[in-house]
Amino acid sequence: MQSRLIVNPVAGTDLAADYLPLINRRLRERVGAMDIVLTVAEGDAVTAAQQAVAAGYEQLFVAGGDGTLNEVINGIGMVRGGFEQTVVGIIPLGTGNDFATEIGIPSEIDAALDWLAEAVVVRVDLGVLGDRHFINVSGGGFIAEVSEAVDPQLKTIAGKLAYLIGGAQVLMTYEGAHATLLVEGAVGDLPATESLALHAFAVCNAPMIGGGRLIAPTAIINDGLLDICLIESMPTLEFVALLRRVSSGDHVDDRRVHYFRATGIELQFDRTIKVNTDGQVLEADHCRYRILPRAARLLAHPGNADSSSLVFGSSKSAASASA
Repeated sequence: MQSRLIVNPVAGTDLAADYLPLINRRLRERVGAMDIVLTVAEGDAVTAAQQAVAAGYEQLFVAGGDGTLNEVINGIGMVRGGFEQTVVGIIPLGTGNDFATEIGIPSEIDAALDWLAEAVVVRVDLGVLGDRHFINVSGGGFIAEVSEAVDPQLKTIAGKLAYLIGGAQVLMTYEGAHATLLVEGAVGDLPATESLALHAFAVCNAPMIGGGRLIAPTAIINDGLLDICLIESMPTLEFVALLRRVSSGDHVDDRRVHYFRATGIELQFDRTIKVNTDGQVLEADHCRYRILPRAARLLAHPGNADSSSLVFGSSKSAASASA
């Protein structure tokens, strides 16, 4: 079985080089022969993954954060049949590592490698925005502006505090956008109107953004649905108060927040705004989202012998799912 390790050397606090000998040794104990690619610029992980899948590689290991994982997922998706061919293993070296946290990977690298050594292949959903895949969350408006403000240098200096610093920088100048909605396959209560002024929105496969903030508290990564959180425009101080509730997921109870599940959604904006996919920022005035149920194959711990019945989720998500 051909394997490749794709390493982002500037992920998180720039410690990838320190961990690389350990990661290399431990992974080779599992898979045998393996080549290593170090990224040096945006898009390198996309190319490394695409070339590996096209060459017949069956395992890709990603040492980086959510953004590096996003690039690898998109590289796999560029090859016909790539998701069926390729299994992805994650070594969390990023700042937030939200998706890795959701599937239970320890933050300490030695423990993460122990965890990976016992993992099995499981299937998880993928979100799609236009022609781009995402595995965690796609956010727009304020959320994407913060993603752009939190550059690699700030992450290196401040770690997870970078998201708070970036948010503070954006708060004073950001203005919301007006959106027209078209929802497909909805589960739950939709907004009473098809047109809203939005401060921010998140279309979620998994629950967390920004280093552990519970933007979608009931999201489950293999339920075939997107969890959608629409936050109406409001005065800055009120928005700051609402943001404090995102850490626990209680923001979804606010009357100005619309939270529901769906198989797809289209958002048409009255101006061009910033949108991200797993932290990777683009600009758009129209977003069409859909879900690819159980499209990706990952190394994870199912909790039982039958990975086809796997249910992931944070403790709050799991409680909701079992209720």
